Amino acid sequence: MKILACNAGYLLDYSGALSEYVLKPHRAMIGSERAEENATERLVEVIADERPEVVCLVEVDQGSVRTTTDGQVDRVAELLAERGLDYDARADSKYGDENVLAQLPVLEHLSNGVLVRSDVAARTVTHYLDTGPKRLVTEAALGDLSVFAVHLAMSGRGRRSQLAEIAELVADHERVVVCGDFNAYDGLDEVEELLAETGLVLHNPGETVPPRPLDKFVTETRTLDLFLTSPSIEVTRCDVIDVQVSDHRPVVLEFAD
Repeated sequence: MKILACNAGYLLDYSGALSEYVLKPHRAMIGSERAEENATERLVEVIADERPEVVCLVEVDQGSVRTTTDGQVDRVAELLAERGLDYDARADSKYGDENVLAQLPVLEHLSNGVLVRSDVAARTVTHYLDTGPKRLVTEAALGDLSVFAVHLAMSGRGRRSQLAEIAELVADHERVVVCGDFNAYDGLDEVEELLAETGLVLHNPGETVPPRPLDKFVTETRTLDLFLTSPSIEVTRCDVIDVQVSDHRPVVLEFAD
């Protein structure tokens, strides 16, 4: 079994360099067709090379003025199909329908998505946490295995509350993988309470983001994207893929099925 996770950064093709934000601010406001095509192509190539059963994507655009697509997750699935790889795609608002942010222009289209290979029997379920602006946790259930894709809050207090909720969410599941952008700005110690409460095991793929503007005032860690697994899952690979899809690199986890 292979799971790939990536913060796609809305496929705006920002790599995290200060010069990009200063010289190309229009991307964040109205998008760029060329930039989106470039970032999408890199992401599709990574997925096509790895051929994971599950792809977890955070920060995808499902129809705002910034994208030329009708939905970036569906577009990725279409391009994979052209390469002979069939994936079932799903994307949902990362804020939730009851959150006022989901009613605002541009923000209403900001989502997280999951791609599940079509030859894998699976169902997807959405959960919304009670804490934080971005609250979506997407679950891909594959038999006795549940993969939870997360994108945690920027604030330390918000992350701790969300981690406590995630502990409750996974408690009744036999085999779980929790993956995504943990925004672990205070370092990996902040997930220790979740690990202690759930018995999950941390798998650190390495440095998932490059040095970014103002980071020295915010965090010293380069590892924001993580995997947590049930102890019964025998992990054989946990890596960062050295392709700059956004200001995050994709991460991959393999284990015995």
